[in-house]
Amino acid sequence: SKPELLAVMGMTSDTPERLIICNGFKEERYIEFTALAKKLGRNIIPVIENITELKLILRFYEQHGVRPTIGVRVNLAAQGAGRWRHSSGLKAKFGLSMTEVLEVLSILRSKGMEDCLQLLHCHMGSQIHDIRQVNQGINELARIYTQLAKAGAGMKYIDIGGGLGIDYDGSQTSFEFSMNYTLQEYASNVVYKIMTVCDEEGVAHPTIVSESGRAMVAQQSVLIFDVLGANRLDRFTVPAELPPPAAGETELPRPLVDIYDVYKNIAERRLVEHYNDMLEDRDEALRLFSVGLMSLEHRALVDNIFWASCAKIRDIARSMSRPPEELGDLESALSDTYFCNLSIFQSMPDVWAINQLFPIAPIHRLGERPTRKATIADLTCDSDGKIDRFVDDHDVKKWIELHDFEDGEEYLLGAFLVGAYQETLGDLHNLFGDTHVAHVKVDDQGEWWIDEIIEGDAVRDVLSYVHYDLARLFGEVRRECEKAVVNKQMTVAESQGLLKAYEAGLSGYTYLETENR
Repeated sequence: SKPELLAVMGMTSDTPERLIICNGFKEERYIEFTALAKKLGRNIIPVIENITELKLILRFYEQHGVRPTIGVRVNLAAQGAGRWRHSSGLKAKFGLSMTEVLEVLSILRSKGMEDCLQLLHCHMGSQIHDIRQVNQGINELARIYTQLAKAGAGMKYIDIGGGLGIDYDGSQTSFEFSMNYTLQEYASNVVYKIMTVCDEEGVAHPTIVSESGRAMVAQQSVLIFDVLGANRLDRFTVPAELPPPAAGETELPRPLVDIYDVYKNIAERRLVEHYNDMLEDRDEALRLFSVGLMSLEHRALVDNIFWASCAKIRDIARSMSRPPEELGDLESALSDTYFCNLSIFQSMPDVWAINQLFPIAPIHRLGERPTRKATIADLTCDSDGKIDRFVDDHDVKKWIELHDFEDGEEYLLGAFLVGAYQETLGDLHNLFGDTHVAHVKVDDQGEWWIDEIIEGDAVRDVLSYVHYDLARLFGEVRRECEKAVVNKQMTVAESQGLLKAYEAGLSGYTYLETENR
């Protein structure tokens, strides 16, 4: 992007020989900046995404008296694998067709500048999980490269783009959140495929460039967050006997009596039958309540018995060598909800947007066996602010094993491999801002230290981002306090205390802060 280009121009003042490759759509100002960078001595290559960009490159580089080094992005027929496979193929967002690539070469040749075409680029997608797609795409790219070189282009670089995966679930398979190859295998295959094609065609070996952003940065960040509370469905108690009918009633509601009878008589040989009976009894209780024929107390008792019965059936099913398939959803239905001090939309937006899997685990109490199965809920008001898909040995599971949580204790979880895209994609849903950041460095001996701590957004920061007038907000609260003092709703000291607390709140963290941690 243009901001990234301007940043790189400043960052490479001491190392002008570093290769700068400019992908994406470009307008006049952007391309002029590349010409100016070239004039400063930068090793910069604008990559053509459409024919119009070539015309702008020729115009601005001539205007500033420099000769361009040009790349082209080609639209491969070969597609990657997984969610981002459409980054390549005939309907890809970026890239030139074979006809357009030849048109670029023809235009340059007509101006005696075919030697300026030096880089060939493609992008097969992100998180390619199957090495076969990599091999197929690299072979096609290498063939195009050698044909351009033999046609007179001054080819020097082959940019294979991104795609190198991260094994998020540790399975080392072709699952979309894993990869069925190693880093060494990926590198060896890329080099071998390009070398073989170049040798066959008698073309000099190129400098190979990759843009493996995800693979480079995913491991560099871990998100640590604390648990604030837990909601459990399997801790409901059932009375030894049902209460007598209320005054004016001759008998208890039939669904209440029936579901209580099921609870008392649950047996392994009839688990599915009992489970279906419970569902029917609960539905009938809800119907009676909705038409005013069941009291709130009786409905609450039905709910308690239902969940206690579910827990009882689940525990019996766990002990069976082959539990009934019909009961497979009970584990997730009875899983706890752990409420955590984070915003999914700010810190792990891909969980919400594309059902991304990240490995999550407690970062302490590691000597204790976790006994609870839970999903994770964030602080936002959005029902999508949750994590209910977790890494498993062979598949995706609907819960994570966590330790029992007690109110008031500190319990910390870590989400790993979140270094790619999450921080920049995060948004201010419910005005939860950037989190605190600790930069940790590790030396060659494995010793580590905290190099820098960056404070997260304060409330006043995020309010300013969305264009609230802080002076006006404070002024309104101050006027209300003054009015309350006049009307004797509060004392002067209470008014001053409220204003002091309000001002401190504006300077405070957007996430929850408790006194004991």
